[in-house]
Amino acid sequence: MDVLFTENIKMRFYQLIYLLLFMLTISFGCYAQRSGGSSGLINIPAGELWPDKTFNAGVNYIPQGIYIKNFNYNTANYFFNVNFLPFIEVTYRLTLFNAEGKYNQQDRSLGGKCRILKEKKYFPSLVVGIDDIYTTVSGEGNQYFASAYLVSNKTITFPGHTFVLTIGYGFDPKDRDRLVGLFGGINYSPKRIPELELMAEYDTHHLNVAASVYLWKHLAIYGGWYGIKKPAIGIAYRVKLAD
Repeated sequence: MDVLFTENIKMRFYQLIYLLLFMLTISFGCYAQRSGGSSGLINIPAGELWPDKTFNAGVNYIPQGIYIKNFNYNTANYFFNVNFLPFIEVTYRLTLFNAEGKYNQQDRSLGGKCRILKEKKYFPSLVVGIDDIYTTVSGEGNQYFASAYLVSNKTITFPGHTFVLTIGYGFDPKDRDRLVGLFGGINYSPKRIPELELMAEYDTHHLNVAASVYLWKHLAIYGGWYGIKKPAIGIAYRVKLAD
């Protein structure tokens, strides 16, 4: 009887968590952060950067199977991201390893984006990016997230509505299967609630959906689903370093 009662409490707790996540994905949004920490949708980079002199720091939950080849367990990452000059963005990310049941090691990776063309009225933007660009290990090293890509954004506005289309192509210099081939996505934000953003994307492996919300001018939270079945959750603090 006690075991049955305990299991019932656990079930109701998990149902409550899933309900809150579901409400988050359909009700809120903001300027999105992707799972790697740089400007983008959920798991793909965007063809635009954060505003100049913007600093971001945050954490993301990463379920098993999202990092295709390298992580066969649930994990998390935390990151620091900064924009300097109007066209450069740099991200430093640390991803937790599960070594013998303990998350006491982490992989360090550095990535960058450079805007080649800024979006204009009739022309899309163009951004080139590279992820996990350096390692201190000889040979192939541990560049688990190594990728390079070209990506473009185009904003389409209607009365009261803003859509941003993203399309890009990823290369696989280290055979990590991270971002290979054509990827793309769309996000939507109502002009009356600019803090709200709803997103859908294809990341070369999964179809992902999420939403995010920007609170108190600094806190960004997102929630959704990888592959329409695994939770996508993250939070970041954002601040403008100078005007």
